[in-house]
Order: sequence, then structure tokens, then C-alpha cells
Amino acid sequence: MSASNVEATVLNRNLLALTTATCAIGTQTFVFAGLLIELAADFGISATTGGYLAAAYALTYAITAPFIALRTGQLERRRLLWTALAVLGCINLLASLAGTFSQLIGLRILAGLAATLVIPVVPAVVASLFPPERRASALATVMGGMVIAFLFGMPAGSLIGGHFGWRSTFLLAAALCFTSAAAIRFTLPRIVSQDQTGWALLLKGWQPSVRRLLLMTLTAFSATFCVIPYIAPVMETIIGSTDKVALSQMLVGVGAICGISIAGRFASPDRAGQLLRLIFVIIALTQLLYLCSMLWLTGLGLFSWLGMGSAVLLGSCALFTLSPLVQAQLMEAAPEARQVVMALNGSMMFLGQGAGAALGAQVTQMFSLPMIGLAGVLVAMIGLASAYRLQQSSGTTTSQPAG
Repeated sequence: MSASNVEATVLNRNLLALTTATCAIGTQTFVFAGLLIELAADFGISATTGGYLAAAYALTYAITAPFIALRTGQLERRRLLWTALAVLGCINLLASLAGTFSQLIGLRILAGLAATLVIPVVPAVVASLFPPERRASALATVMGGMVIAFLFGMPAGSLIGGHFGWRSTFLLAAALCFTSAAAIRFTLPRIVSQDQTGWALLLKGWQPSVRRLLLMTLTAFSATFCVIPYIAPVMETIIGSTDKVALSQMLVGVGAICGISIAGRFASPDRAGQLLRLIFVIIALTQLLYLCSMLWLTGLGLFSWLGMGSAVLLGSCALFTLSPLVQAQLMEAAPEARQVVMALNGSMMFLGQGAGAALGAQVTQMFSLPMIGLAGVLVAMIGLASAYRLQQSSGTTTSQPAG
């Protein structure tokens, strides 16, 4: 076997190990969602109150990730990753034994803290292992772990939980975390961080190029999550029933596969700006499709399914195309603060999800459910403006003579 083939094999193994990390994180985030009603009944609370388990995790990550990245940015990457995943596995084991809802909330907060040591570090490891021209495709491959979580991890949690109770879902999450920790420990090489230290690194988030990229992440997730949290009532409005809601969840996974494939195949540093602009146009059209389907395609059988199915598929595809592109651009924009900017990007993802859900709730209360699609369109337009400004500034920088 030639040296180049050996190197390619090693890199592929590294990618596979990192993919197990994103799968473990993606699965444990919502692994209990399918058993939320049973979980809430065991603790004597409402399902709505049970939903705070997801909120506690997301808000903890969004608020603390950049600050934790400042304190851990110079630690050796492999040890940081496998240790954080092992700790996360232990937290999930304790969650399966939680005696009160307060204990479970506290453990979900700890899980959010542990996740801040995984989600931003994985892209930073990719940046260390791959040259700039291969980073977007490598990141797209690693994001495939999230797709596996959507297609198999979360459904497996619901299936196992249906047979053995909601506590078993946390045991599954723990097993995935421990497996990923072992894969990273025994596969990845030692990776010395090249990040700088100091509170000034947070100011990188305010640099024009970084700020626009973070705004794109925020607006993309906000626009998409104007509708996604309310997919059940949206489906009931369009289709007339929620019996096939699992089918729409599968379409999310299919769209994610398409998005990752597009990012991996067509993404390159010189075309990223154009592709990002196109993505926001598609996100806006997706939200418009939700609006039109709720207004004019209700109860029309196949046409209703085509309208809603296309919106779910295109929306998922756009979001999973955008994520690796933005991550690759961020690592180029701030090479000395990769973990910090990745943490900021993760914060924007979670804040975008919360902001989109809150905006959707307000619009529904003030106007009507179909108007959440229009709200998503308006938010996507802000992201489109950011993508346009980013490409414009990149073009100006490129056209300037050196020196």
C-alpha cells in the first residue's frame, strides 16, 4: 500500500471517530423526547414542564460555551474530547437513576456544560487534520453523525424506551458517549491546540467577517425554527392529521443527507459566498411554502403532502448544507481562536432555535398559525443580506493588490 493510501486510510478512521462524537451528541440531546409524556407522568408534572429538559440543556450551552472555550482552548484536543464524552456518558448514567425532576434538570444542565467541550472542539480537530480546501467536505462528513442521530439514534431511543421505560433512553445515550470516547482515545493522534488565550478572543466574534457568519447561523436556525417546533399543528392544518408525523421526521433525515452531500461535493472557499446566498433563498422559499400550504393546500390529499413534504425536505437540506460551510469559513476567519468561534457558532445555533420558537409562538398568538411561515421568510432575508455582504467584502479583499 502506498504512503498516500495509508494516509487516506488514517484520515478516514479519524473522520469516523469524530463522526461517532457528533452522533453521540445529536442522539443524547433529544433521545428522551419520544418518551416525554411517560417521563412527565412518572414525576407528576405536565409534558410542557418536561420540555424544560431540552431548554435547560440548550440555554446552558448557549450561555456558557464561549467562556468555557476560553478556559480550555489550549488543552490537547484528543484528551479533551474523549474525557468530555466519558463525563457526558456518566451524566447520562446518573440521569437514568434520577429520583426527582429537579435532579434530572440539574443533570441536563451538567450535560449542556459537557457538550461545550465536544461540539466546538470537533470542527477545530478537523481544521488541524485537513488542509483548507478539504475542510468543508470533511466537516460535512462529520456532520453525518447528526444525520445518523436523526435517522437511527433518536428513533432507537423511542423504541428502546417504549419497551423498557424512559430511563433506558439515557442508558442508550450513555453507551453511545462511552463508545465514542473509546473510538477517539484509540484512533485520533495527539493534537496540540494552536489557539491563543485571553478574554480578547471573544472580540473575534465582533470582527465583520466572523460577525456576519455568526449572524447567518443565527438567522438560518431562527427562520427554520419558526415552524419546526410546531410541526405537529402545522401538519394537522395541512394534512388534517398527525398520524404520519414520523414520516416528516424521516424526511428531515433525508434532507440532511442531501445537504451534507451538497456541502461536501460543491463547497469550495471561492464558491462558499454564492452557495450561502442560495441557501438563504431556499430557506425563505421553504418558509413561504409552509405559508402557502397552510393557506391553500389544506385537505387536498397528495397535493397537501407534496407541499408539506417539499418544505420539510428543502428546509432540512438547506440547514445541513449551511452548517459545514459556515464552520469552514469561521475557521479561516479566526485561525488563532477556532474553539472560541466554534463555541460562539454553537451558541448561535441554540439561540436561533429558541428565538425562532419564541417568534413562532408570538406570531401565532398575535395573528394565526400560517403566519409563522411569513415570519420565517423575513428572518431568512436578514441572513441573505449577511451572506451578500460577506461575499461582497471577500471579493473586495481579494481584488486588492498585496502590500
